[in-house]
Amino acid sequence: MNLEFRRQIFHAVFGLVLVSLIYFNYLTLIYLLYLLLIGLIVSLVYMKREIRAVKWFLERFDRKEGIPGRGAITFLIGVILSLLLFEKDVALASIMILSLGDSICHLGRFGKIKHPFNENKYIEGVLAGIVAGGLGAAIFVGFSIAFFGSLIAMVFESFEIEVLEKKLDDNIMIPIIAGIVMSI
Repeated sequence: MNLEFRRQIFHAVFGLVLVSLIYFNYLTLIYLLYLLLIGLIVSLVYMKREIRAVKWFLERFDRKEGIPGRGAITFLIGVILSLLLFEKDVALASIMILSLGDSICHLGRFGKIKHPFNENKYIEGVLAGIVAGGLGAAIFVGFSIAFFGSLIAMVFESFEIEVLEKKLDDNIMIPIIAGIVMSI
């Protein structure tokens, strides 16, 4: 398996595990904050001193852009912000769109029709991401609400949006956009 495929499988599984633990109240906001803090500390320590177990994990799942484990850290930030900003069902639906929609969208690189506004994406991937995210979100909110939230979030995700010359991280952007749309 190539790195990107492994990353997207991890992305989906990590999200599904978090959603399950949050839904059944095994993982609360405070524990997520602790997990984020631990992740940040481990990442910073790893930058100074290699940790064998962390190295094994990063070699298999990290893109090596920015700080080590950046994707997992921004994923946790997106989850935490969703839980802070939205009611629980909408937050969980938003996390499902992030977990499934974003993962499937990236796996859609095997498509044939190039996205007209993003040369790194394919229309088939965006459509598959919308469907997967919508179906996952529909577990927690109505189907039409879930589909519309997934549609808008994944369309935004398919563009390279920059603020102050920095690309917005989709792990943070997707659940917030989905949550806003589903709350409206």
